[in-house]
Parts: sequence; structure tokens; C-alpha cells
Amino acid sequence: MRYLNPGSEPVEVFAMADALVRPDFKDRGLLDTAVVTIRFDNGALATAEANFQAVYGYDVRGEVFGSAGMLTMGDIRHTHLTSYGADGIAAETITYDQDLFHEAYVDELADFADSVRTGRTSSATGADARAALTIALAAIGSVEKGVPVRIEDI
Repeated sequence: MRYLNPGSEPVEVFAMADALVRPDFKDRGLLDTAVVTIRFDNGALATAEANFQAVYGYDVRGEVFGSAGMLTMGDIRHTHLTSYGADGIAAETITYDQDLFHEAYVDELADFADSVRTGRTSSATGADARAALTIALAAIGSVEKGVPVRIEDI
């Protein structure tokens, strides 16, 4: 979320989650369905939804909406072919993250290898990792307490 709102930092996180796909895992602390809202210091709001099971394919999409327009990304269709017939409408979808994100994974690994070889700072820094962890901890705290959690309290 920080990547999609450059130059801003999260100030508050509110999350709700439950074990809806596998209720039998709830007593182990595994919550498989979640909605997280993040408020940034520039006033922007970001929402992330997650579920451990999409029976129709590996589904990851994004949308950024602002005063200048909207960007959408992510398409789980393997091809742009859609079949319409007596049995309904069908499209071949991507089912594994390695297929959907192959290019991104290769680019990420190449960037890391280049940073090690040349000594330059990697595109994803330790500060980015700490910020992501802080957001995750705030989300967990919010689910546990049932209220928004301020980042400064983490």
C-alpha cells in the first residue's frame, strides 16, 4: 500500500478478520478472511481484502482511485479468450502465484542480485520491510482489540 501512495506513511490501521473458509482452524489462530483499512498521513485511505481461497484461480488485483483518475491492475485470465455456450460463460484462469507473478519474481531477484554485485541499495529496503511489519502488527492488534490502531502505538 505504501508503494501505491509514495511519500506518505500510514498513521492508522483498522482490520477485521475471521475463519470463514476453515472455521476449524480458528482455535489455532488462523484467520483466513480479512479486510484492512489504512489511513495515511496525507489523508489517503487504502483498503486490502484477503481470503485464502479463490476456487476460480489465483486472484490478485489492485485499484488506485484518486482525484486525477483511476488505475486498475491484475487480471487472472490466462488468455483474453472467453467462451460463451450452453453450459455458461468460461475463461481459463491462472491458478498459481508463480504463473501470475513470474515476471515480477524474476525482476525482484535480478534487482537483489544486482544490488549485491554492485553494492547499491536494493529497491526494497530494510525500512520498507519494517514499515510492512509495523502495518501487519497494527492489523493484528486491531483484529484482537476490535478498534483502529495508531501506528505510533506499535
